[in-house]
Amino acid sequence: MADAPSGRSLVVDAVTHRYPNGALAVENINLDVKGGEIIALLGPSGCGKTTLLRIIAGFIAQSQGRIIVGDDIVDALPPNKRAVGIVFQNYALFPHLSISENVAYGLAARGMDKATRRREAQRLLELVQLPTMAERLPR
Repeated sequence: MADAPSGRSLVVDAVTHRYPNGALAVENINLDVKGGEIIALLGPSGCGKTTLLRIIAGFIAQSQGRIIVGDDIVDALPPNKRAVGIVFQNYALFPHLSISENVAYGLAARGMDKATRRREAQRLLELVQLPTMAERLPR
């Protein structure tokens, strides 16, 4: 893949979240994402993916641990001061684009050429064992 533009790093340091009723949502999560790096959170429904994203974005506060964006601990900052965005899965797909085109969309937004985008999208679909879905529409 071509070099991604640099951005701010993200560190999730020993984050745990319990809901007020005592239910454990995420436990001792550690994650280190370098600026410009693209990652995916995969797992079954109810495993804590959305809760972790909501914590990173500042929509809910973790019970323990800290969130670091760049050089700043952002735990006390409201969502609008964190420079973090979140797009939920239901609204993140363009129904008129194929699965492959949806995967490659972020690369196109970064100005990557079409041939490289197609190769990288195919590689990513193979990584998550979905290469046969590449040309289907996400409906």
